Amino acid sequence: MAVTLSDIAEAVGVRKSTVSIVLNNRPNRVKISDRTRRRIFEAAERLGYQPNAAAKALSTKRTGHVGFILSDRVTDGLVNLYYGAIFRGIEHACRQRGYGLNVSLYNLSSVDSFIIPPKVGQRAVDGLILTGYVEAAVVARFREFDIPCVCIGDNVEVAELVPTIACDVVDGLCQAVRHAAELGHRRAILCHEPTRRSREVADLVVQRCAGDPVASRCRLDILEPSAGRCDYDAAACVLEHWLAAPPEERATVIFASDQTQVAMLGLLGARGLMCPRDVSLISSGDTRLSEFANPPLTAVHTDLEQLGRVALDMLVDHLEGGGDLTPRMSKNDYPCRLIVRSSCASHSR
Repeated sequence: MAVTLSDIAEAVGVRKSTVSIVLNNRPNRVKISDRTRRRIFEAAERLGYQPNAAAKALSTKRTGHVGFILSDRVTDGLVNLYYGAIFRGIEHACRQRGYGLNVSLYNLSSVDSFIIPPKVGQRAVDGLILTGYVEAAVVARFREFDIPCVCIGDNVEVAELVPTIACDVVDGLCQAVRHAAELGHRRAILCHEPTRRSREVADLVVQRCAGDPVASRCRLDILEPSAGRCDYDAAACVLEHWLAAPPEERATVIFASDQTQVAMLGLLGARGLMCPRDVSLISSGDTRLSEFANPPLTAVHTDLEQLGRVALDMLVDHLEGGGDLTPRMSKNDYPCRLIVRSSCASHSR
């Protein structure tokens, strides 16, 4: 039979109400000594006490669950390898912190079409981690419901509303451009998503590379694929743009997402072209797609699971400690490093 508060009270020799106050960390006018508190915790552990989740939720006003919402604009959804790695980090941290995890896909990119998920509106979760294409107006709607939020990634536009967790993608891409320049590449295409934040990142990469004595040797042309996203479908747009330039003026290296680059490899082969013989490719994200492509893609690597763990810990620390959860707590400088494989070769022209 399940161990009850009465069992612990009998073992320690105190009232049931005293055990409840201690184990649920409830405020009380009567001071309970540290010795008594310690004996109650020791008895609870010795007897194998497991708190009733429903009763705890009623007493603490918390459910013990958090929500992970991925934008439904993300290609492949929850099986997208990039966001799947983030999810693994969140799920692992939830188990370590003793929290349940509710997972869903929703449109987070347009407040006009956004509907509060039922479990969120009914407060079946204590807080949310959002990622993908997240617009500020949608997060503002969550804030109206007084729901704590943390956002992950560079496709979010909420830096002035809630904490964000991201890698230093600008530095990672600059590393990639510098590597290409060192190999002799002098013209490059940098593809980006059709979002405000992605355009900002692309502009920052161009500015920073212009001031770098090595990276500045490679001219960057920014391309927003007409397909609307930098996914598999964008590859055809990128390839047509590349082929439209006179051969002597074509970029010799293209920077794009792992999905775009894997699709590019197939399209190049269908036209009798090869990577890196005819054009070099570098992925802006290092996933298993990059690792097992043919040829394997040089890619910008980030510990994506760490981003998920940090976001979950930040949210739970707020829920349990009651401290601030503000944009000042954002951590957007997790390091990137370039993984060199065989898709980017030396070039001389």
